[in-house]
Amino acid sequence: MQILSKKMGAWMAVAALGTASLFAQTPPPARHFQHQGRSGAMMAAALNLTDAQKSQMKSIFQEARQSSQPVRQQLRQTRQSLQAAVQAGNSDQIQQLSATEGTEMGQLAAIHASARAKMFKMLTPEQQQKLSTLQASMHGRHHGPAGGAVQN
Repeated sequence: MQILSKKMGAWMAVAALGTASLFAQTPPPARHFQHQGRSGAMMAAALNLTDAQKSQMKSIFQEARQSSQPVRQQLRQTRQSLQAAVQAGNSDQIQQLSATEGTEMGQLAAIHASARAKMFKMLTPEQQQKLSTLQASMHGRHHGPAGGAVQN
């Protein structure tokens, strides 16, 4: 599970290219979108993406957002129902809705991973290497030298 978590964290740099809203339960404030736009532009510049690649990536992530929309709506409803079950103290419903939430989050993760795979495949080998280096760098900053807690 920790390996999956590390891989997901490493891809967060790529997420700035357009998947920020993929997992959003509710729309984030405008400031968040402005930050994601800057991050995506910085990543595009760091990878030296061509205009054609930028366009392809935009299409890939728009498609992912569209295909994730019904799942995100269902997840939002599931979470509301789960909150009601918690407040009512309904243990059976809590178990069922928690499992449903996990399934829906898994569906979103699959959509997200597929979009990242399409994006990675369209990069040149040099860009893929650069992305891997950037991800390793970001992973080190977020998880410390040992891949776990940051040590003082």
